[in-house]
Amino acid sequence: MSKKKHWIWSLILLFSIATGCSGGNAPQSSSDGDKPSDNPQDAVTLDFWYGWTGPEAEALERLIAKWNSANPDIQVKGLSQSDYQKQLTAITGGNPPDIASQFGQNVVPWGLRGAMMPLDDYITKDGLDLKDFVPAALSTSQHEGKTYAIPTAMHVSMLFYNKDILQEAGYDGPPETISELKEYIKKLSIVEDGGRLQRLGLWPGMDAYTFSYAFNGSFYDEATQQVTPDHPGIQSAIKLSKEIWDQYGSDNLDRFSSGLGQYMSAQNPFFSGKYAMTIDGEWLPTFIKQYAPDLNYGIAPIPYDEDNPEFKNSGNVTTSVFYIPKGVKNPDASWKFIKWMTEPEQMAEFTAALGNLPTRNSAFSNPLYEDVPGFKEFLDYSGSSNLKSFPASSYANEYMTEFSAQYDAILRGTVSMEEGLDKVKAKIQPLVK
Repeated sequence: MSKKKHWIWSLILLFSIATGCSGGNAPQSSSDGDKPSDNPQDAVTLDFWYGWTGPEAEALERLIAKWNSANPDIQVKGLSQSDYQKQLTAITGGNPPDIASQFGQNVVPWGLRGAMMPLDDYITKDGLDLKDFVPAALSTSQHEGKTYAIPTAMHVSMLFYNKDILQEAGYDGPPETISELKEYIKKLSIVEDGGRLQRLGLWPGMDAYTFSYAFNGSFYDEATQQVTPDHPGIQSAIKLSKEIWDQYGSDNLDRFSSGLGQYMSAQNPFFSGKYAMTIDGEWLPTFIKQYAPDLNYGIAPIPYDEDNPEFKNSGNVTTSVFYIPKGVKNPDASWKFIKWMTEPEQMAEFTAALGNLPTRNSAFSNPLYEDVPGFKEFLDYSGSSNLKSFPASSYANEYMTEFSAQYDAILRGTVSMEEGLDKVKAKIQPLVK
């Protein structure tokens, strides 16, 4: 479930949960017949649906095997299932998996609709120290005093740059400010006489969330209870992308992007030199090691607005989480596995294998991360006080989906920025209350 593309978290649409799926806040008590037994022949079997695939799924299965070996009374059966709509279908149909993974931005919408069990009673009973979790990561799983999931991995974006390409252009380091970024993009891009693109300095449809925070943007005003897609900081981020986009034109960019290689392959446009720079997450160095081991690259902070240097090292935090679906037969057993999986040792083993950041401060010092490429840069960056996460709410998915759609329309010139952001506000504000 690692976020291979920044825009992937706006692709999952939330569906309504049947009324019978909702419930109270307390953990469901297992009946005597469902309690885990010390007799291996009477072991409880838990179905665990997760979104990771390939080598990432293999890393998770190793941990599942480790658990099963040490817990004969509770056996976990993993299933790689990246179609998250099937989770909702199973939950509303009364046949949910016992444990599941999700993206953090889906937690509060699903929890408020009754698809996820609140975990606070378990957290209190077992004394789980929530203060050990990175606040921006934990906030994606909480709403109005309730915790609906436990974040196991944290994702933050930074600027990756091809050192060889930059050196050929006369640069001895990455851009530090927004003005320098625009200069680099123009100089590093290669356009043929006929206007056809051969290389981009940076894909101009860059992560609007990350750059909104670089301009101190905010998507919600708590005091007025208003969604604020038209916040000046957000508008500044869109203007930045729009200005770069217009240099090349939608048709040219579409033609160029249609010939790019797959993300998880040696033909990734950054790996192959089609992009001189890219904005990507902490997992990318692990992919580079696998698919482009000879790539001479560097990792740098997101460029900041030189007029507001106090917002240096800004960024957008997203998470991957584990949760207990509503209606499971053995919630106590499900919690035991989630609690174990998110302990610092297991969290480090899993996230180090994926090249992700852990969500617990106590896991950061684990020596397993010493062999993870790029980990130090992302670890240092994750301590920035300017990192934010998208506001957790019941309408977060609708908000991000509509914002992403209008952002694309603004870049392509089919709507003005004012018109596009007004559409976002008109559609989302009624959902606030």
